Amino acid sequence: MTISIVLAALMLVSLFAVVSSAASVTGQTSGTTIATTPPDGILAGTGPAASSSFASGQWYIYAVDTNGALWYTQYGNSSTWTSLGGLATASPAAVSWGTPSSPNSNLRIDVFVRGTDGAVWQKYYNNTVWSGWHALGGQLASGTGPAVSSYSAGRLDVFAEGTNGALYHKWWNGKSWSAWESLGGHLTASPAATWDVAASPASNNIYVFVRGTDGACWSKVWSGAAWSGWHSLGGQLEPNTGPAVSQDLNLFVQGIDGQLWHWNGGTTWGTLGGAPPETLSTASPGAVLLIDDNTIVCVGTTSGNVWYSGPTYNFNDWSSAGSPL
Repeated sequence: MTISIVLAALMLVSLFAVVSSAASVTGQTSGTTIATTPPDGILAGTGPAASSSFASGQWYIYAVDTNGALWYTQYGNSSTWTSLGGLATASPAAVSWGTPSSPNSNLRIDVFVRGTDGAVWQKYYNNTVWSGWHALGGQLASGTGPAVSSYSAGRLDVFAEGTNGALYHKWWNGKSWSAWESLGGHLTASPAATWDVAASPASNNIYVFVRGTDGACWSKVWSGAAWSGWHSLGGQLEPNTGPAVSQDLNLFVQGIDGQLWHWNGGTTWGTLGGAPPETLSTASPGAVLLIDDNTIVCVGTTSGNVWYSGPTYNFNDWSSAGSPL
């Protein structure tokens, strides 16, 4: 039986070992704050990412403007957008981790982008200042961005589609980065990744979701000891868009009808209660679970705006985060 997610066991050459140039993501000043929104709108073909904080109701949206700079805005606190600089070429990824002994006391945020050299680049916030950009190497397929998950403080798992279409994985163990490893498959858009915060007892399971060559959503799971095979969740994703997933395994995709669809562990996909008043751009959505157990999904639109919604109104009530516009 042929499946559309083809394991890369027969691949003899890894296409993922490229040394990056430090100039490929730098060149724009970070930390520049403006009072309204970033300039020039969202870069075509890119969608937003989101991360949470340890303060209830506070979270962050990230978006790439048409100049390639990465921007973020904090909700629950401020609607001001701040530039992190850089030269990104695809949708960003973001994750937060730490020990919530008091609001944001040990908050760490890591963001990842595809640079102009095709490699993965990282920037992090240590609750005081943002770092510079750091190259993690690799070569991502054109138009695709990385995904990231963190199942414990000091642990980061980064995923990306290589130029051969396979899924690649690199992790930080608290002290050093691993080399890139191939997990096989054949992706056709940016991946998404998370761990299951609701798992009892707590585990270091990792869930990765991708768009396969058949247009369906496929998943692969790390059990804490080994990777599973590929499993189809069905559905039909718009070409050049990948899934988004929150830490409670709420999965969001853009269907071939241009609408946002939702899966949360059942056997079927469902539409959301509502939709933004603007047309979705052809790009992956973003999703995050907040500390108060609310899931937020955010999307980019053809007008260059970012919109977000949550489960309080069955994802029916959408709000504008403004835009890189």
